[in-house]
Amino acid sequence: MKKIIFLFLALLSFNLYAQRSCGTDAYMKQKLQNPIFRAKYETRQAFFRQEFKKNTNKLGSKKVMIKVPVAIHFPNGTPSDRTCLEAMSRAQIDVLNADFKGTNADISNWSAASTHYSGINTGSLEVQFELATSNHPAGMGLAEGNVAVTIGYNFGSGTDSDANWAGYINIVVKDISGLGVAPLGGSPANGDSTEIDHKAFSLGSGCGAIVPETPYHLGRTVTHEIGHFLNLPHTWGFEGTCAEDDGVSDTPNIDNSTGGCATPGSVIMCGNKSLTMNYMDYPDDSCAYMFTQGQMLRSTAYLNTIVSEFKSNVLSKDSFQFEKSFAVLSNPLENELRLRTGHNILEKGASIQIFDLRGVRILKSSLNKNLYEQNINVSTLSSGLYIIKVTSGSNELHRKIIIK
Repeated sequence: MKKIIFLFLALLSFNLYAQRSCGTDAYMKQKLQNPIFRAKYETRQAFFRQEFKKNTNKLGSKKVMIKVPVAIHFPNGTPSDRTCLEAMSRAQIDVLNADFKGTNADISNWSAASTHYSGINTGSLEVQFELATSNHPAGMGLAEGNVAVTIGYNFGSGTDSDANWAGYINIVVKDISGLGVAPLGGSPANGDSTEIDHKAFSLGSGCGAIVPETPYHLGRTVTHEIGHFLNLPHTWGFEGTCAEDDGVSDTPNIDNSTGGCATPGSVIMCGNKSLTMNYMDYPDDSCAYMFTQGQMLRSTAYLNTIVSEFKSNVLSKDSFQFEKSFAVLSNPLENELRLRTGHNILEKGASIQIFDLRGVRILKSSLNKNLYEQNINVSTLSSGLYIIKVTSGSNELHRKIIIK
């Protein structure tokens, strides 16, 4: 009997760990009990509602790129792992940008899934997340030109905000209960943070105790939590009832989460097919791949509401230009990786490296700074998901590719 009880408890523990968990709903219920927090929150939400009502067509078609400075903090990180932690941070930023812009490689899965969801289309947000590289807060040990990654700094003295880092989106990576938590409609001016468990940050083989673990090993927990920061509720709303809505016109009305990798259209709630691959539900990382147009419309309105709260003098113009002038063509790909770069964007000694999801380098090749388009032979690589890293001078760029 003892063996049976032990086995049952072990399986229960595994199932609790295996189900994605986000603390935002409980966090907001607790925070809203504070009258000062509630007043500030309701003021921001009132401005958001005004922005949202202006003209949804204009908001949806707005093409002005908003650059958002990001700082990433590892309170329990090891300084000797700085190079590795900075690489993880850059890779996570690349995941964020691809997911919010709708350029992630696995968004191609929507083509088949969409047959179950009439009238729903994937959305994109005109945002560029960047690790800040200049004018860092004093006392952080960060030199001009270094990325805003702190190691061993006790962000907010263990609280959820830090005035030293006001003006940024702050991501704090540490051991927490659950996978992540963020304010629903965060305030950069307040130095608000998004907390991510060290098992669910970025992708690859990790650094020290900060190791992404399956099934939350592709950086999508950060996408989910930054969605909350940009005022996106869970797809089932705040209370989780069929009578409640999440405030997004094109997400099916549901009353609960779905974890794992559900077959599109197979989960029915409140008489609707649940959008189980949506970032704001609870899918495994490998099965999360889309925001809806309505969600990105809502986030656009909130981003417009808080855009003045971001610091404007902490980003590198060169890195932004490098990002905008680089493209991977024909992804997924088969035998060749085709790269296109802007005029004079590459420097002498530029190179490309390809890593598998364990962080092991599979290939390295030099790039010709005089060529506008160049091809890399990948015919010897097995089918699967890889990370490419392009280095040119002080600039680095990461992309996900799929080899068929």
